[in-house]
Amino acid sequence: MKNTIKIYGFLFMSLWMMTSCEDVIQLDVPKTDPYLVVDATITNLAGEQVVKLTKSQDLLTDAAPEGVKNATVTVTDNTGKVYEFKDLKNDGKYVWKPTNQSEVMGAVGKTYTLEIKAEGETYRAVSELKRVPKIDSIVYRADEANLRQQGDGKPSSGYEAQFYAIDPRGVGDCYRVKVYQNGKLRSSVDNIIIAYDAIGNKSPIGDGLMFILPIRRIAATELFVEKDKIKVELTSITEAHFDFWLQLRQELNNAGLFARPASRIPSNINNINANSSKQASGWFGTSAVSSLEVVVDKAKAVKEFNN
Repeated sequence: MKNTIKIYGFLFMSLWMMTSCEDVIQLDVPKTDPYLVVDATITNLAGEQVVKLTKSQDLLTDAAPEGVKNATVTVTDNTGKVYEFKDLKNDGKYVWKPTNQSEVMGAVGKTYTLEIKAEGETYRAVSELKRVPKIDSIVYRADEANLRQQGDGKPSSGYEAQFYAIDPRGVGDCYRVKVYQNGKLRSSVDNIIIAYDAIGNKSPIGDGLMFILPIRRIAATELFVEKDKIKVELTSITEAHFDFWLQLRQELNNAGLFARPASRIPSNINNINANSSKQASGWFGTSAVSSLEVVVDKAKAVKEFNN
């Protein structure tokens, strides 16, 4: 009986502690001086290339980030060719336009240096454009939504989907997988899919293999439905860029009672004046892109996925 009383007492105290955690706390967050934030990826695809420059915001701010204007932005490859970017709409989006349809900026094996001159400071970042394998196929099968795939507005039944590709021989290839549904990128934290060779962590055992589950699974957060357009982009990234996405995903998932102290996300954007108090965040990346698109057709659905 005494043990029973002790157990009920413990449960009561635990419940009281949990319910007491529901009080709203107004945080007095100090304001900080804004710094440069860079979002830029050079690809081997034809067409425009964009470098987005914005100013950082205070924590808990809801306003859209302010674009950095009147900057000088260039990208130089390892042969010395310089590409100039212009802020065409005066909104912080600096664009390079090819002179003809056949001109492509990114090439596998080349190294690119981004230079930004803004507000009296000069920032630089360097990245090599790595190889990427071909996507062999996208397949789908009829299925019922599991707990992760359920939610408001999500279909309760539809199509599970996977893509198939093989990592080339040679340890250390890194990738990001982007999934589009009817032209819109699935951009939630659960859709940040990255791979080291054919697996999700740094290890030589994934070299030269077919991409494993869960890397090749592309409907993890929501099933597709009939006539959906499914597009998969497999993009090469450097190992440092892999580390960036890995830590960003960890920080975005870092919540709850047992959350660890937040860590600063790495950046390859460096102020050439090491003594300056003005630093930058974000990432300058380079990617070769392999893509494939299919339209969901009931008649073409498979009964089982290949292992």
